[in-house]
Amino acid sequence: MTQPVLITVNGTGVADPFGPGFAADVGRGFAYDPWAALGANIAGINYDTPVFWQPIGYPAAVYPMGPSVQGGRAEVCRQIAARPHGTPLFLSGYSQGAMVINAVWISDILSANGVHHDRLLDVKGIINFGDPNRCPGVAHGNEVAGLPLPTTRDGIVTGGIAGPGDLRPSQTPDFLLSCALDGDLYACCPVSANPWSAEAAVGKTETQIFNIVQKATFFDVLAVAEDLGRPIGTIEALWNGMQFAAQGVNAPHWKYQGFVPAMIDWITSRI
Repeated sequence: MTQPVLITVNGTGVADPFGPGFAADVGRGFAYDPWAALGANIAGINYDTPVFWQPIGYPAAVYPMGPSVQGGRAEVCRQIAARPHGTPLFLSGYSQGAMVINAVWISDILSANGVHHDRLLDVKGIINFGDPNRCPGVAHGNEVAGLPLPTTRDGIVTGGIAGPGDLRPSQTPDFLLSCALDGDLYACCPVSANPWSAEAAVGKTETQIFNIVQKATFFDVLAVAEDLGRPIGTIEALWNGMQFAAQGVNAPHWKYQGFVPAMIDWITSRI
């Protein structure tokens, strides 16, 4: 069988494909081990890793994030094209990297018009950490890791901060593992169970702020300004943001290391 490939994309600010990040940590779990190779060589056994780790280099820009995501998407597509049909593919991203993976999955693989739609059956698993596009109410990564699903926030079902840009249930198969921790503003935003046509007020405000980070337009700024007419949603969004910012590097968005061993085991089980 063709050696499976794990493609990983780091989060914002980590342009180095081998730099720190939870998706890369999964990749490092399959990295070449020179001591294991030496032992195998002494024993006369051919050594190879069970999965080839292919990290992705891309801008990982703080702002504007939209073009950065598209740059990562192009590189992931290039790496997929470099592998022969039938190669088992695993994709993993953290934060902005998860947005890159989602763009490839939705637009380039799942879509009938996608450039890699013919590789749909090659995709054996997707693992995202702190996913801004998480499907509301769904977190298969938590289930695999044996951890509780995210709870509601402000009494509202949470999902990715992208709101209407969140993955839909039909785009979230069992092998798409989203790992989401309560309090992660990006992955557990109170958007409601239906952000595509009825996003909650507090979630809508946070989504509008998120959209400005992607690529601010005059209309994005106006949309946030209009929230002055929705004071409850605005106050809740600001409070959520203040709580998140006050935690700094201790915020849940940077606490996904506990998921990594379970994700490595899960990939191993699927090959």
